[in-house]
Amino acid sequence: MPATVLSQRALNRALLERQHLLRRRRATAAGEIEHLVGMQGQVPNSPYVGLWTRLEGFQSAELVDLIVKRRAVRLGIMRNTVHLVTARDCLNLRSLFQPMLVRTLRSSPFGRHLVGLEMSEVIAEATRVMIEKPRTFTELGSLLRQRWPDRDATSLAYAIRHLLPIV
Repeated sequence: MPATVLSQRALNRALLERQHLLRRRRATAAGEIEHLVGMQGQVPNSPYVGLWTRLEGFQSAELVDLIVKRRAVRLGIMRNTVHLVTARDCLNLRSLFQPMLVRTLRSSPFGRHLVGLEMSEVIAEATRVMIEKPRTFTELGSLLRQRWPDRDATSLAYAIRHLLPIV
């Protein structure tokens, strides 16, 4: 018996169903984040909209609580785009994606701006300045550029996002 070929509409509906976008459902925010294996989090309010779209009765306080208690974190992970994932998933996903992140950095314009730099020194300096207090991406790049003034601040910050599992 020949295999059934799905129509474009059927494929579309399957994708929307898998992403829980056809109808709202009853679930926890953490459960939904894990079902999706992370949510786009480049813009901090995106996960709130994404959860409101998918979950019946979603209240933003539920996600705030997950983030404050560090049960959900934002970090560069898939394609090094910032995603919101649960802390439990973060532990596994970051190590899974690490080899890809290293390759991506090396082949990117950011990595090419850092050729010849001892990355272990950059990582050590970034760790030192982030231990002092939380830093924005821009702050981190500026602080690293103080140590390596001939290097691009954005490239230095991107290197850290690729090489260190920072949240």
